[in-house]
Amino acid sequence: MLALLPDLVTLRSLHSSRRLNLIFSGWFCILLGSGLTLSDASDFSLVLALIMSVSGIFLLIFGLSMTPSNGEGSEKIELWEPEIRAMPDAGGPMFRVDTTLVGRKFTTILCGRCAHLEKIHGERPKHFTCPSCGTLLWSAEEE
Repeated sequence: MLALLPDLVTLRSLHSSRRLNLIFSGWFCILLGSGLTLSDASDFSLVLALIMSVSGIFLLIFGLSMTPSNGEGSEKIELWEPEIRAMPDAGGPMFRVDTTLVGRKFTTILCGRCAHLEKIHGERPKHFTCPSCGTLLWSAEEE
């Protein structure tokens, strides 16, 4: 289950980078075709410039028509949970806080002493006490 989130992030960034690559390639082909038109007036360079400019226009239109992926896989993100395990104390109780950055915001808090996982809708709270073992994990004064 831990390997699910990196795969999802990779797929989402791959889709958005493909869209940007098509847009940049379209502009690059249009500029290169325009430069060939202005630099040399031979028949070969004009045909080559025409092919590059028209293909650049097609790349640009195709790249702009692709929809950005905002909500793909939001169910997978909501189902993700960190690995539940106890963590050693290091001068105080250890804990892990994960907050989603896309879609609906929720926060998971893993207590290191008792390995209790708490899921809270919204952002990280100002203070938190583990409901299982009663340990104060953090408070607003510490930050």
